[in-house]
Amino acid sequence: MKKILAVLVALSLVLSMTAFAAAEETINFWTVFTGDDGATLQGLINQFNEEHKGSINVNHTAIAAADLYTKLPLAVQTGEGIPDLMIGHVERLPKLVGDGVLTDVTYLLENGVDAANYPSYVLERTNLEGYQYGIPWDFNAGVTYVNLDLLAKYGKEAVLDDKYVTFDEIKEVGEAIKAAGEAETVKAINYYGSLNGYLPRYEELGGQLVDAEGNLTIDAAIWGKMIEGFRELYQAGYAVGQEDDASSMFIGGSLVFFESGTWTNATLQKIEGLNYAAVAMPCYSAETALCRSGSHTWMQPDNEDRTEETDKAVATFVDWMGAHSLAWATEAGQVPLYKAVTETAEFQALPQTFLAEAFMSDHIHVYTYYHWALLDSALSHVGKTAIYDATIDVNSVGAAVQAEVDDAIAAM
Repeated sequence: MKKILAVLVALSLVLSMTAFAAAEETINFWTVFTGDDGATLQGLINQFNEEHKGSINVNHTAIAAADLYTKLPLAVQTGEGIPDLMIGHVERLPKLVGDGVLTDVTYLLENGVDAANYPSYVLERTNLEGYQYGIPWDFNAGVTYVNLDLLAKYGKEAVLDDKYVTFDEIKEVGEAIKAAGEAETVKAINYYGSLNGYLPRYEELGGQLVDAEGNLTIDAAIWGKMIEGFRELYQAGYAVGQEDDASSMFIGGSLVFFESGTWTNATLQKIEGLNYAAVAMPCYSAETALCRSGSHTWMQPDNEDRTEETDKAVATFVDWMGAHSLAWATEAGQVPLYKAVTETAEFQALPQTFLAEAFMSDHIHVYTYYHWALLDSALSHVGKTAIYDATIDVNSVGAAVQAEVDDAIAAM
């Protein structure tokens, strides 16, 4: 009898240990990081998984943004394959909420994620009608990279004194390049265009993207004025051609101001001998300057079957990623927003970190137009050809964007 009892006790212990081993929580995690920055993110996930082996395992799937925003609503609708956590673009949040795709993340903020670790003005942008639908991971924005050696060569270092570059200052640099007899081989500026390039400049000129009801309202004349200013720089010989590779020109030392985004910094940091700085996108004046910024944001898709244990594991992961996000800045070139990271000397020494400085907050605009995907698509179709083609009426460009979005909404 004693032997039987001993066997039963031993068996019970084995079963208990097996149950304990099986208690590891798996977090299915989707992101939009399919580029070089995705490798940095996966490295952080691997580190987290190693440190939490046996309790939490994060299963990361990187999906191209267009595909993610198509697959996610379908998963929520069918109840199959819903991720426990995702990182998406903050400007997509209103539509995702409106479509019933996302759930309130207040539970995370009560179980391991401290709101005090994030700038309040960023958290507020993911709070809709009193519900918190997102937690910020970073700022991602259009920025201007500046070749400091070229700026010094043409004697124009002073344009960076106030940390802004105006279009008048770009003209001055263009004239200095011409005076040096190098206008055929060196250019002052390129145009990144699209959302980052156009929306803040349109607003800076007095344009209003949406009306009080949230409808797109592009003023064709103001949009045309913006395009006309870009065309003027191109026709004066200060700007690159439409087919020119601005990235290669900047890296090769033949472009002074390179409009791109925070995501480009990961590449530039690896270029040996490239002496550059990062500032906001060119503006009409330092007083009215605006920088269109997005935020890669932690979100949770709606799923009634997700357990509290999984949610607590998600909270642990989100907080850990914030506390360890310095690599997101140093390796991926991004701008994490976790305060303990942004306050470090290592972070503050990086070229892109001006976006995290308090003085920039009044000049940053996070756009959250409900039909953001349609606007993005329209801008990519209309593009920037009018800058280079003088036969196109500049006042027709904004009207074409408006018409394409309106037609797409009507067809829904």
